[in-house]
Amino acid sequence: MSRKLFTEEQIAALRQNPYVYSVSRSTLVLRKSFKEIFYTEYMEGVYPK
Repeated sequence: MSRKLFTEEQIAALRQNPYVYSVSRSTLVLRKSFKEIFYTEYMEGVYPK
């Protein structure tokens, strides 16, 4: 199984996102606030596209 690695351009763009806690070539960690918003909306029936 292969992993897709982020490019330097993608890493730079992700670092500008307020919901991103940290990002590296192989890992993206989101802030707790994003996870709470996502979970609340998901439970209300708003699903990711």
